[in-house]
Amino acid sequence: MGKNFSQMMPQAWPLFFTKRKLRPIQENSIPHIIRGESVLLSGPTASGKTEAAVSPLFQRHVSFKRQGASVVYVAPTKALVNDLYYRLDSYFCAQFPGVIRRYTGDRHEFNDPEDVFLVLATPEALDSLQLIRPESLAGIRAIVIDEIHLLHGNARGQQLRHVISRIQKYSPKPKNPKDLFQKIGMTATIQDMEGVSRLWLGDNSITVQAGDAREIDITYLPVEITIKAERPVGAAAVISAWLKQSEISKVLVFGNTRNNTQALAAKLHELLHGERWPVYWHTGVLAATERERIEEDVKNDRFGVCVATSTLEVGIDIGDIDVIVLADPPFSVNAFLQRIGRGNRKTKTNKVVAIYSDSKELLLYRALNKCACSGILDDAHEYDRPSVRFQQILSFAWRGVSRDRKPLTMQNLEERTGASGHESVVEDMLMTGALENDRGALIPSPELMDQGENRKIHTTITGSANLTMVDGASGETLIATSAKGISPGALYVGGKIKQVVSNVDGSVSLEKSKSGESLATLPATRGRKGLSRNIIWAIAELEGYNPHYWIFDGNRLTTWGGAEYNQFLALILELTTNHKSINADEYGISGINQGLSMAPQQLILFTKGVIQTQNIPLEEARKFCDKSRFFKYLSREMKAAEAFRSIPFDGFLSWLQECNSLPGQD
Repeated sequence: MGKNFSQMMPQAWPLFFTKRKLRPIQENSIPHIIRGESVLLSGPTASGKTEAAVSPLFQRHVSFKRQGASVVYVAPTKALVNDLYYRLDSYFCAQFPGVIRRYTGDRHEFNDPEDVFLVLATPEALDSLQLIRPESLAGIRAIVIDEIHLLHGNARGQQLRHVISRIQKYSPKPKNPKDLFQKIGMTATIQDMEGVSRLWLGDNSITVQAGDAREIDITYLPVEITIKAERPVGAAAVISAWLKQSEISKVLVFGNTRNNTQALAAKLHELLHGERWPVYWHTGVLAATERERIEEDVKNDRFGVCVATSTLEVGIDIGDIDVIVLADPPFSVNAFLQRIGRGNRKTKTNKVVAIYSDSKELLLYRALNKCACSGILDDAHEYDRPSVRFQQILSFAWRGVSRDRKPLTMQNLEERTGASGHESVVEDMLMTGALENDRGALIPSPELMDQGENRKIHTTITGSANLTMVDGASGETLIATSAKGISPGALYVGGKIKQVVSNVDGSVSLEKSKSGESLATLPATRGRKGLSRNIIWAIAELEGYNPHYWIFDGNRLTTWGGAEYNQFLALILELTTNHKSINADEYGISGINQGLSMAPQQLILFTKGVIQTQNIPLEEARKFCDKSRFFKYLSREMKAAEAFRSIPFDGFLSWLQECNSLPGQD
């Protein structure tokens, strides 16, 4: 390590926090991290989790005189990586310029580990870095996973755990036995802290919860519409009138879809023309440079309205937001908490305005608020995905052929990938032709080799941006999205309405638009799965029902089970009784005879029988499966295995147990 670090006294670790008063989460967690323990930190947004992790890790970095980069800090989005980079770099840059480095798909700034303390990366970029340049991570002694709730329970999370396992396995034995390898997780919203901590951080990890949740001051404003398509325009009118009356300086508006938020932003731009509030639109289809420009403008401007999708749910610092406006009700408790947590970060109260169009939406808002205030969060189902193992195996098979000329084999499979249990997936890949066994060497198919050369094998995320739109005047890329389903029209980008123009050379540009031009429709994202059991239970209680008790009415059974559990309940009944075509929704199931035995205890026995026999058709099991990028390459049998694991059996059975009571015997 460079002389500046080696000359520092161990007590100098808080040099960039000395002017800050330690918050409760720091006071509770810093001693554990100083001792080298792995810790899951849970606290409200803006509660100091980043400082609580980085400051003691820096002390250990200095105390053990580590030679080169020793900490990897993983964030789920490029935007959050950039935000953290500017925050941490500002703390260190005065005395130690260059000790914080970024490594993402857009920023490859980590070239040499010497005189570096911490590397910020996304999961996919870290996977690529560890595969191509594992020697650059040889000195890593700690890994921080931020916003862990966004990764737990999905394919990206399993991929990241594989990468972390490899980094830890390949880390050489330290000179000092107290220089332990640490894993730090951070979250504001997660259920089952102990279970998540064990899975991600190890059996000996500890959990630290600190800081009181901020109060929620929520105002409900109605919007009158006759058809659903009118909602963005109607919401814009309500928000505009409220904004002018309240004299609020800066507002962040969340919506559920990119097309509705675009329409909302465009209408707000029209209604607020000549006023002091510039209107921004922030969503994932914007090019990285455009998103960063908007984030910087919103942060620095005194006044403004930023309309966003979930892209701004994570902890990006965009300045002091006075009020969060929910143009649509979120469909999960976690999303509700993440969105409202973006505002009033320096106060003890979240100020929220919720726009609703009918009594159902108002009830949903109240249920979300009830869950949030009661600490009831969304469940997450974690399981082993063969499609993620496929991605890991493919990466090392590609590397063995194209980079180090040392092919992947069945004999070195566990050593190379850093994980056990890959054998069945390798055999499946050989059967489907995804891999070829060439005298013991595992060689990817030509198609998958091409994906490796095009850097498309380091992610489990489906889809890709294959269409870019450039500003006709400047030539700057403004939009990067899928080419499917884009209608003619205009887009609201960079504070202006711009016409989408298809050029003769096949390129697409955004040109100055005439007034009154209709908006183009962008490709829709994946639809919502439906409300969870926890939200539906809250709705039932708000309406005066006890959700432990099911209600028969004709051929309709109200269970309060939520979309996923009711869907599986309907499937269980179809598989174990003579009933067919049972329909499920968030509140219950329809199409059953009242004489059918529906006691939860009996259904528990039915469910355990289905689990034991695995008697679920692939087409039905796939409805529960959140398919990752390489799922389509699996054999039918392996697809069935992954789909079966995706069904939340444990949560379903726990729900039935909670309903297993008779009136008057709670």
